Amino acid sequence: MKRLAYLLLSCAALATSCSKDKDATPSGPKEYQVEYKVTSNATVSDYLSYTNESGGSTTLSNTPLPVSYKFKRTMKQGDNLTILASIDGGTAASEITCSILLDGKEVKKETGRGVDAQAVPVYVIGE
Repeated sequence: MKRLAYLLLSCAALATSCSKDKDATPSGPKEYQVEYKVTSNATVSDYLSYTNESGGSTTLSNTPLPVSYKFKRTMKQGDNLTILASIDGGTAASEITCSILLDGKEVKKETGRGVDAQAVPVYVIGE
């Protein structure tokens, strides 16, 4: 009888934990407030490219720093956000940092250092 009770409790615990996991996974598309931030000890990024509000790519050159871009985008699990920013002809002490924020929360950040510093954070929804 104890074995049967233990087996039933184990199955109930497993079913409960599975339903919690299922609830934590996004069920469909959701609109997010996306923000990219780029900072550096240099004054200009020679190349900047990011995934935009339509899921395409926006590419800029000679962008004054610091800079940020905000927009709303509806995304589902597996969609991604990417930003690449670089400095050309810096020094060994040059740094550039890119951050990706969703709904005001930083989800990914990367810093590149050196003469040709670049930072390329990538975030996948549901990661």
